[in-house]
Amino acid sequence: MLRWIVTYSLISFAAFSFAQEKEQSWTALGLYERMLEQAPSAMYEGIFVHQAGGQMQSVEIVHGQNEGEIWERLLHLDGNIREIIRRGDALYCINPDKSVEQIQQLGRSAFTNKQPSNLHQLRKAYEFRSLGQQRIAGRLVDGVQLIPKDASRHIYQLWLDNQTTVPLRTELVSVKGRVLERYQFSYFLPKDVFNPERFAPRSQSINLASAHTGEVLKTNAEDVLEWRLNWMPIGFEDKSGSGFAPKLSAKRIYSDGIVMFSVYVEQVEKAMDEGTAQAGPTALSVMHKQWQGLTHRITVVGEIPTVTAQRIAESVELL
Repeated sequence: MLRWIVTYSLISFAAFSFAQEKEQSWTALGLYERMLEQAPSAMYEGIFVHQAGGQMQSVEIVHGQNEGEIWERLLHLDGNIREIIRRGDALYCINPDKSVEQIQQLGRSAFTNKQPSNLHQLRKAYEFRSLGQQRIAGRLVDGVQLIPKDASRHIYQLWLDNQTTVPLRTELVSVKGRVLERYQFSYFLPKDVFNPERFAPRSQSINLASAHTGEVLKTNAEDVLEWRLNWMPIGFEDKSGSGFAPKLSAKRIYSDGIVMFSVYVEQVEKAMDEGTAQAGPTALSVMHKQWQGLTHRITVVGEIPTVTAQRIAESVELL
């Protein structure tokens, strides 16, 4: 009888734990979905710190929405003065010499640029877990952790402001528990009214209309080889946006909705500087392959483990 009671108790506890874990998972998923829907249009300003690779940078941010377009201004507070201003699809970089460059967007931000369409994509690769509530920058936040379903990527965790759903802290963590990159607000203030003056360049005598377009690598189909990836982690999709067929792009960008990696394939005179390296959250893998008597360098770089970057590089097949 005693054995039956113990067994029954263990089964009941396991069932309760499973149900509790399932409920917790759905709660975390709901929080993340709420962030995707609400955070991009939130209006706020603040100061956050970016830590990666042993370096730390403080940045002032002003974020809002104007006539359906996201506006944002980022001002680096340490070192040389640098500003990034976003107005809808237009992105401007103000350099220390006060030159203005209009650059292409890759659709990634630590706080607000995740797209709702990525949720289904993310669920292929991650389990959602709740980290409970705590306070960051004097505000109540809900923690959400995305745990990879395999060892081919890092853990991602974020703490969402209870009022605006804006992440007040995000972390990229290795499977061994080491924080590779962190964004965290030290000051955060929601706003009710859009003020266009707050999005104007802080640097004196800056005219965004005078911006020049940064150099864009123009790739002709006849200049590159056809190639393909024979392996990449589940959940990643090609986000290159190339005008050519994907197999004719010298450079491709892949994303799982959280992190990205790029693959470059180029012809070189000789093989040199092969291997892998890790700098903060960014992994680099370089190798060479011979095709039709010519040497080609394959470079993989992104916010993934080095073993994943190396396996991706090894999977490149020249066609």
